[in-house]
Formats: sequence, C-alpha cells, structure tokens
Amino acid sequence: MRFFTSRKPALLNFSLLLMFLAAWLTSYMLPALKGLLQEEDLFYGTVSHAAIPSVFGGSNIPFFDKTIFQINGDEQANFILYASEEMLNDMSDWYSFAAYNAGDVPLEISASRVEEHTFIVHSIASTDGELDFDTLVIDYQVYYAFIGCSIVLAMALTSLILFILWIVKKRK
Repeated sequence: MRFFTSRKPALLNFSLLLMFLAAWLTSYMLPALKGLLQEEDLFYGTVSHAAIPSVFGGSNIPFFDKTIFQINGDEQANFILYASEEMLNDMSDWYSFAAYNAGDVPLEISASRVEEHTFIVHSIASTDGELDFDTLVIDYQVYYAFIGCSIVLAMALTSLILFILWIVKKRK
C-alpha cells in the first residue's frame, strides 16, 4: 500500500503522458511543417472528392481541422488544406467543397509534396476568388506552427524534468 502514497510513480506517469501528448501533437503538425520546407508545384483541375476528417472536423483547432480533397478524378493524389474556420467561411463566398457544382469550378492549386501522393495546399484560386499564400501559409500555418512547436517544446521539457525528478527522488 505504501506504493500508492508515494509521489514517485506520479512523476513517471505525468512524464510519460506529456511525452505522449507532445509526440501526438507533433504527428498532427508534421505534414504542414514538412510542407513549409518543400518546393511548390502548381496544379489545375476540378475537385472530384472532398472530405473533412470526422474526429476534429469543425473544431477550428489549427492542424487538427483540415480538408482533404482530390482533383481530376485522381484517387492517388490527396491535397490537404489547413485553414481556419474564418478562412473557409470567406472561401465559401466563391467556392465550397460541399456545393452542388463544386466539381465544375476550375481551380488553380499551389501545393508542396510531403509524401509520394500527399500535398499540402499553399494557395488555391478560382475565377471567382482566391486564398493566397500570405494568408494561408504565413498568417496561418507558420504562425500556428510556431505556437504548436512552442507547446511541444514546453511539454517535452516538462516531461524531461519530471523524468529526472523521478530518477532522483528517493522513495519513502
């Protein structure tokens, strides 16, 4: 019973929890971070399929809330659009992925390849409007990547401190 009255196991448990959360958050941010470092490609076409992952869909949490779509009937290439709810609302004035004629509107997409068949959208435009690079990448992705990396670093450092305390602390 003495084991449950000691704080030593709590140090290890919280350390492991924080490390897990830091790794989980990093896994959600990693595609966008990789996209910032890759060269952009330009694509033209119409959206053939679009989906919003249901786990965090509509939550407006950066890098968790995303839109995945395919163009020109190519089921191999997936485009990931990281955008805030406000950006998507502004975008809905000229284009909506759920609209009846969404597959008929020609789009110009600037995106970076992060995996063989996965691209991160840096700008998207049609004849009626656009979501430009500065708004999407600089004001949103880079800004929230900095905040996310700061949170991950803080969790990792706290986890490391708790782990060191777990090693050093003597059990009573």
